[in-house]
Amino acid sequence: MRQLIAARRSELAAAAVVLLLALALLLVALAADLLRWERELERGDASFATGASIQTAAWEPQTTLPVGMSRALLAVDDDVVYRGALRRFWLSGPRQPIREFSDVTRRTGAEREVARVAEQESNGSRRAQLAILRGALLLEEARNSPVQREVFVRRAISEFRRAAALDPDSEDALYNLELALRLLRRAGSDSGEGQSSRSPLPAPGAGAATSGGGF
Repeated sequence: MRQLIAARRSELAAAAVVLLLALALLLVALAADLLRWERELERGDASFATGASIQTAAWEPQTTLPVGMSRALLAVDDDVVYRGALRRFWLSGPRQPIREFSDVTRRTGAEREVARVAEQESNGSRRAQLAILRGALLLEEARNSPVQREVFVRRAISEFRRAAALDPDSEDALYNLELALRLLRRAGSDSGEGQSSRSPLPAPGAGAATSGGGF
């Protein structure tokens, strides 16, 4: 009986050692992956800010653990999803005039993606930025849809107001809210002034906006 108990204790001790080693290896892998994620996010943001890698930016490093597992364990999934929404916005060509139907579908898809990510985002500053981007797309819709111009401008105003409420210090939200309100006052006229002279969109970057830059 004593030999059986001793044997069982030895088995448990061996199992505990194996478990501790496995846990230690997991922690080492997580620490290495954390450094890789930090470097890749910083590198991706730096490249994205210059507009150099908008087409290919993914912000995902080569990790020791499966990439989905490391994203979940290190809680970086929201960071990657947020940046993906910014990328989708710029790939929609918000500064470009509408030339064909694919341009419309691309912008519509970008607006839906930005709205979806905004609903899931818990960070108020990021939600405000996403609301600004969605408002920008809606203003572009207004410029290209004379019949429904007022509808799109009002929707843009709602987004800019949401952004201002989420981030009261955001100059971009306040500036663009003022711009959209001016456009609303002009929406009844068909002068075409808003279509002939477009204010520049914010420069590409991690935040996808410049202070008070407007659209």
